[in-house]
Amino acid sequence: MPGSAQLAGRRVRDLLRAEIRRGAFVDGRLPSEFELMAQHQASREAVREALDLLRRDGLVVRRRGVGTMTVREEYVVPGVLPAQGNLFETYLADGHITPRVLRWTWIPAPLAVATRLDGVTVDEDCLCIDYVLLIDDRPMAVFTNYLRSPEASRVDQEEFRTDFYSLLHCSDVAVAGFDLSVQAVAADECTARLLEIALGEPILLWEQTIRDSDGQAVDYALGALRGDVVMKFGDIPRIDLTRSLTPQPCR
Repeated sequence: MPGSAQLAGRRVRDLLRAEIRRGAFVDGRLPSEFELMAQHQASREAVREALDLLRRDGLVVRRRGVGTMTVREEYVVPGVLPAQGNLFETYLADGHITPRVLRWTWIPAPLAVATRLDGVTVDEDCLCIDYVLLIDDRPMAVFTNYLRSPEASRVDQEEFRTDFYSLLHCSDVAVAGFDLSVQAVAADECTARLLEIALGEPILLWEQTIRDSDGQAVDYALGALRGDVVMKFGDIPRIDLTRSLTPQPCR
């Protein structure tokens, strides 16, 4: 069981990380240890633990005679669809989105894809698009999208210049919503190379089903996001976690 100073350090770390994310430290300099102790009603040991955790997370660097400085930017991405006709990058504080297409080809739908797209059978053709999502030429995510045949027949690779939602919009594919799940894992060698990060760095695995205005699942995507991409969701209704869990069989 962690000690009280470690638990307090973790709490202070989380609060400081949230402050860094919202840009509270304009000049990039965090308050002194004594100021942080007063602000968070924490011991010096807990504050030092918090700063060390931030350093290990790659968010700050501590320099003698200078103090603690933020060193890594984070990109906050909203967990909502952009309005029809709007570029997804308009939701970012800064940064220009471009895709680096790795593969654009028709393939027979694998079972895992066919079961997630409405009206698609195994081995029926679908469009497979592998690409790296760049923000200001920096790799932020890598995705594989499997687009249903009726919609895929309308898209043009030449039109894929920004985000995937814009590609669908300019191809007259109406998007109304999506289902999404994410999971934190360590980066494998291939993903690390594509995202230009170290092997084993934290990433978010991404699984998404995009639905049209009729509620039909038209696209299924699998991918990975760098650890410095933050997904921000809002207006989420209360969820009864107990009822949402799948009952385990009695033994």
